[in-house]
Amino acid sequence: MQVNYLRKSGDNMYKKPMLIISLSFYMAVLLLTSFMGTAVGSPGVQPGSQEDPLVTRSYVDRYIDERVAPFEDAIQNLTNQVTQLEVAVNNLQENLGPSIRLVIDNRTAHIGMTAYTLDVAPFMVDGRTMVPFRFIGEALGAEVDWDPVTRTVFYVTGNMRMEIPIGSTTIMINGEARVVDASASLVDGRTLVPVRIVSEQLGARVNWNPVTRQVTILPLN
Repeated sequence: MQVNYLRKSGDNMYKKPMLIISLSFYMAVLLLTSFMGTAVGSPGVQPGSQEDPLVTRSYVDRYIDERVAPFEDAIQNLTNQVTQLEVAVNNLQENLGPSIRLVIDNRTAHIGMTAYTLDVAPFMVDGRTMVPFRFIGEALGAEVDWDPVTRTVFYVTGNMRMEIPIGSTTIMINGEARVVDASASLVDGRTLVPVRIVSEQLGARVNWNPVTRQVTILPLN
């Protein structure tokens, strides 16, 4: 009988610690699950409920919207900038007249798609391109005149009068003297002027292609 009692007492002694350990483990799991649900989800939301952000579509939609919205705003800003640039380019194209193209040592010039034969081919002097004074002036819409006594070229527009004496680097613009880096010259009885000086004073832009040796003048209307 003594042996049976000891065996039963021993069994109870082993069962109680195991029960306590099992209960403690179970409670730890419950506490850990509850903590994780609260940390990941919204405060005060019961894990697994309809409001749990882990299982609701509204949370996913809100999550995506919050991260996509900045990109959508950036794309919209870029779209607006592209639209503004397109408008600016269109306005610039409307304000630009047909381009004027001349090639060094070539008597054929073009205004837009129309070809013209020059009396004298453009040439270069000390890196400066010289062109027939009357052709470039009239192509840019200026009134052109020549005084054989003073040997001076005149260009007149609505608000500007330019005087270019032959052989002088001092020109007059609206009565004000300006020093330039190239002078007009006479070749075979024809007057040639520095293309960049005249074109820019008449409101045009000048581009030079050293490969084709072509001068392109972009006038403003």
